[in-house]
Amino acid sequence: MKKQDLVSILITFAFGVFGGGYLYLTGFAPLENKVSLPDVVALSQFVLVSDTYGGCRDNCPSFQVVNDGSYRYLYVPTDGTGQVVRQGTLPSSIQRKLKSVLDPEKLSAQAESIQPTSCNSFSDGVDVVYDITLAGEQYILDSCGTAVDRNSELWLTLRSIWEYLQTL
Repeated sequence: MKKQDLVSILITFAFGVFGGGYLYLTGFAPLENKVSLPDVVALSQFVLVSDTYGGCRDNCPSFQVVNDGSYRYLYVPTDGTGQVVRQGTLPSSIQRKLKSVLDPEKLSAQAESIQPTSCNSFSDGVDVVYDITLAGEQYILDSCGTAVDRNSELWLTLRSIWEYLQTL
């Protein structure tokens, strides 16, 4: 092998290393920084999933709200065109109110199982269930089956989320 061939190989190798480094730093590294998964601890701090059941049959709406206030709302429009998923962020006023009423003691009290005498879903009405995960603890509040206080600030705040989503 001649000295010229060795120099050509070394120059090609150097350009390859510098070119690859440049492409990595300008192309892949910023993308990797943006495509990070959400922190599991942050997501487990608060997750709210709500489903309706009863008279709405197969077209019952539902939503999910996570710790940062973002939501996913799944529903079927009144014209019956098919399921629609809306995503966004709850207004800051609703987020603040929701975080202020989420108290483990109140959630535990309203999550106590009861035997209802009548429910809206018994007569073709709609009942709602909330599955709330707060700091790793799960609370299930059901308008037909748990000891919910329909006049409590917690229940009224959860209802205000439904009202907001239905106006979208």
